[in-house]
Amino acid sequence: MARKKKHEEHADERWLITYADVLTLLFVLFMVMFSMSVVNQGKWDQLKDSLSKSFSGGIFEGASSPIDQGGAAQSAAVAADSMTMQIEADISPAFGVSLVNSTPEAALENKQLEKAKEAVDAQIKEAGAGDSVSTSIDERGLTIRLRTEPFLFASGSAQLDPRAVTLLDPVARAVKGLVNPIVIEGHTDSDPIHTAQFADNFFLGGARACAVRQALNARGVAHAQQCLSLGATRPLATNTSAANKARNRRVEILVLRLNPVGRASTP
Repeated sequence: MARKKKHEEHADERWLITYADVLTLLFVLFMVMFSMSVVNQGKWDQLKDSLSKSFSGGIFEGASSPIDQGGAAQSAAVAADSMTMQIEADISPAFGVSLVNSTPEAALENKQLEKAKEAVDAQIKEAGAGDSVSTSIDERGLTIRLRTEPFLFASGSAQLDPRAVTLLDPVARAVKGLVNPIVIEGHTDSDPIHTAQFADNFFLGGARACAVRQALNARGVAHAQQCLSLGATRPLATNTSAANKARNRRVEILVLRLNPVGRASTP
């Protein structure tokens, strides 16, 4: 009888094993929750600094170098803390873009598109071809509009003129560093065309767009992959004069946004 009673007491102590396992699991759970709640202050400070430099061009007002910034750096860090709440428009309303309530990524991307636009405008003006190129930024992205004459194509042709380098080289240098997808659109006037090579204006516009795409690819713009034709369906002016028809004959290079923004209420 004594031996039987000892055996029963030993069996009743097995619940301690289960209890210890439960305590161990709870301890591990609390440790995981605690580790997830701890913020790495060092990484957060690095993020604030990088965002501040991105929105200030790297050098703050009154500083001669990125190192000589003093109290301005602290002010920029405070601004970065509240940046996610609201981003005000940092672009002229004439461009038709509103950055109110947009994300920091959208605001930074818009600034990159602005810099690309400024680079194209400056280099085209330096080359003396300002009348042949116009640029604009809207909710779709950056549009670079190239008139076909006299630099790109001869009338009724999709063969790039040797003078096309005057326009395409500055464009390629400006957009090569961007990661945004690029679409090339071909536009024509309303004069009908029917040749052995082109059945109508849609074929002509498509061939011209693809020719520009290939030229950009050859200049290192690998993300220019799509070319399409809109023919005479999107005129800039009525096709009632030779000057208006010349405006409508164009190739548009559209650098699409990756982060959406709104349209300004007063373009």
